[in-house]
Amino acid sequence: MSSVIELVALDITDQELLSSLCAEVPTTYPFQCRIGAAEKLPVSALDMHRGQYQATRILEHLASSDRDAVRLLGITTADLFTPILRYIFGEAMLPGKAAIVSTHRLGNLSRGTQPPCDRPLFISRVIKEGIHELGHTFGLTHCADPSCVMTASREMARIDAKSTQLCRYCRILLDDFLTA
Repeated sequence: MSSVIELVALDITDQELLSSLCAEVPTTYPFQCRIGAAEKLPVSALDMHRGQYQATRILEHLASSDRDAVRLLGITTADLFTPILRYIFGEAMLPGKAAIVSTHRLGNLSRGTQPPCDRPLFISRVIKEGIHELGHTFGLTHCADPSCVMTASREMARIDAKSTQLCRYCRILLDDFLTA
């Protein structure tokens, strides 16, 4: 098995965003990162009634892939949901091979009540959510430390407030997971 985390562009062409995320991943996880071949979103994940994609179906699609990577992180512009949440920023297998992040709502959750965020802030949010979802694939759960990248984020203010790094406690848990 490769010791690479692979980003999978799912109907997204923003190379600057993908490159920024790929450059940041190795600062948290002890793996190289590469941008893999782009793919289309699986049609089976689209809920026509909602106009959204079910994240779990995308994760199953990614996990069934024969890509040679220790972890796969899908990035998409599509709006994601789970059966219990009307929208999500991302989801991951806990633990598992695959995670997904949607950029759809990371620009401005309020839609119309605030101006769109600037490009560096948008990229920062995607990086934080990508690193967060990858943490779940390595067995990390949500953290109570609001500065830790593994803190739960249902609002933009929480995403913006956290760092891109693991707190000391989550770093120890990651190290234990990787050496087990």
